[in-house]
Order: sequence, then structure tokens, then C-alpha cells
Amino acid sequence: MLSGPKGTEQSSVAPCSICGCIGRSFDLPGTTEKFCWSCSTDVASILVLTAEIDSAERVGEGTDALLAELTDISSRMLQRSQSADLGSD
Repeated sequence: MLSGPKGTEQSSVAPCSICGCIGRSFDLPGTTEKFCWSCSTDVASILVLTAEIDSAERVGEGTDALLAELTDISSRMLQRSQSADLGSD
């Protein structure tokens, strides 16, 4: 993904805000952080799941499956973050 000031086509290389991986980074709308490919897909999934859970709760639908998926993704991200923390010692 290309990033930089509007109208530029500069590739962004920065450490991931979650796992610390240094490489090609991606921006997500509404965030200022930079993410690697794996973390950006997880963050985007969490944003969508959160909206879906809110919608389901408003209309009285069950959210168990959505909450389980959110928990799985959150656990994966936490593990990735903690692995990065252990590697920086």
C-alpha cells in the first residue's frame, strides 16, 4: 500500500505498532499507527466485528459466534505483541 502526504506515491517502511516487525507498513482509516500485513488484517477484522456486534446487540440478535471470533483474533494479536516484547529484551 502506498502512503505519505496526499498525492504522493511513497512506499512506507516502519515498525508495526503491534508486533514491532520492521517492513512494509500499512495505514488503516481512522488510525495514526502503522501495521504490518498480519496485524493490519487483524485490526481491520476487529473493527468490522465490533461494528457487527454492536448492530446485533441493538436488534437483539445473538453475538456468541462474533464474540468468539473477536476473542480468537484478540488472543492472536496479544500473542504476537508479547512475542515482540520478548524479542526486544
